[in-house]
Amino acid sequence: AAEFQQAVIDVLISKTLKAAENYKVKSVLVGGGVSANKNLRRQMEKAVKEKLPKVIYHEPGLKFTTDNAAMIAAAACFHLKRKKDWSKIETAANLRLG
Repeated sequence: AAEFQQAVIDVLISKTLKAAENYKVKSVLVGGGVSANKNLRRQMEKAVKEKLPKVIYHEPGLKFTTDNAAMIAAAACFHLKRKKDWSKIETAANLRLG
């Protein structure tokens, strides 16, 4: 399991650094449920500071690194309480931000 975790961390760091360089960003923020991983946080911070010294690294407090599963479950609960047919929910998996 440790090897898999490290492989995922390596890919996330590599892709983040490449995107940061390509888009000439001023800051990098690690977020989402995966950002609760202490190894990812430590290694991402180190990589950004070493490879992109002019880029500011941000990470949220651990209480803000929740997974979306709880939010999805809550939405499903409210939807069921309204007795709506779940199979008629409109979905869009690839919405763009902005």
